[in-house]
Amino acid sequence: MQVAGVIAEFNPFHNGHAHLLREARRTGADAVAVVMSGCFTQRGEPACMSPTTRCAAALHAGADLVVELPLPWAMAAADTFAAGAISLLKALGCVDRLVFGSETGDTDKLTECVRMLNEVDGSSAFADALAAGCSFPRARQNAVHILFPQADISPLSRPNDTLALAYLNACAKLKAPFNPFAIRRVFAGHDTVGEEAGFSSAAQVRALLTAGREEKALACVPEQAAVLYRRALAAGAAPYRAAYAERAVLARLRCLDAAALARVPDVSEGLENRLLSAVHRASGLEPLFSAIKSKRYTLARVRRVVWGAFLGLSRTHTAAPPPYLRILGIGPRGRDILRRAGQTGSLPIVTRHADMARLGTFARHVYELECRANDLYGLFLPCVQPTGMLQRTELIHVQTLQNRPK
Repeated sequence: MQVAGVIAEFNPFHNGHAHLLREARRTGADAVAVVMSGCFTQRGEPACMSPTTRCAAALHAGADLVVELPLPWAMAAADTFAAGAISLLKALGCVDRLVFGSETGDTDKLTECVRMLNEVDGSSAFADALAAGCSFPRARQNAVHILFPQADISPLSRPNDTLALAYLNACAKLKAPFNPFAIRRVFAGHDTVGEEAGFSSAAQVRALLTAGREEKALACVPEQAAVLYRRALAAGAAPYRAAYAERAVLARLRCLDAAALARVPDVSEGLENRLLSAVHRASGLEPLFSAIKSKRYTLARVRRVVWGAFLGLSRTHTAAPPPYLRILGIGPRGRDILRRAGQTGSLPIVTRHADMARLGTFARHVYELECRANDLYGLFLPCVQPTGMLQRTELIHVQTLQNRPK
């Protein structure tokens, strides 16, 4: 059995994601294993819907196994996010190809960009750009342009290309035995608010949901996903509302001192002092982000820092790779993947809350962070959710092949 690995947030799952899963099978894969973020995302904000709803939508659209990327890696800079996800796919022990969306859609070009980045990191050109106050991504772009003036560096400024480069780099560093397949995005960009070739971006779908234009948003997702989303919306379990989160986040951050903020991932060079000053003056999250953001600190980084501080994350959490494979859902061929993972995998497989008791201290600590994050996330939905939801969540099963994409 040939297994394709996909890394995703599915925030929320839409027609473009269904296209990616179909393309993964067209590479010759018999099954698709997905590593998916939980309640919080790499761009530094809560997901618009719960992991269970997004997982179920993916299973109905062609995924065979969904593994959760634990919080410290899910809400991290691109390199850490990629390293965490690739390590989980590698730990399954049966994934032989990595399939990912990319604006470029050219695996060879992306591989060449990774080679250039590895030569640039640690160079004087890169150090000079950082010293001049550039953000990390901009400093990399400037250094590549200086050292490789004839090279096409457009992938360095496109969001999905940037993640693709991080995936390829992580594969090399972790010696993951994957054949990479870049799938060109033929739909709206990652953060755009328009449509192209019939596909809306996740940002567009989220904007429609936030604006109350639910039917317009549901027209952009597969039919079964629309059924699941409509059910979550009717129950008040979606979408995430920033207005419900603002005072809780500000209250928590106002209780922290500079030393506590300095331990948060992505905080360096005195950013904790900038954050501490801003949080005591800001009236909401957007004013807080604006007060911290600068040429040096990108908006995504600032959002991750703020939410990381709120959730109690520390840079020590990602010093080691994710310690377990927590399964969210199983599709028709998911049991075949798990059977092989049980023989060739390198991490314990968690399918229920009781499984955590047999794991080590670090694994239990990461899981506790996840549980707490889920409990807090439940406060930011139209109807406040009770605590302990993650511990009581049952494995999602989609066992029929009927109506699944070919």
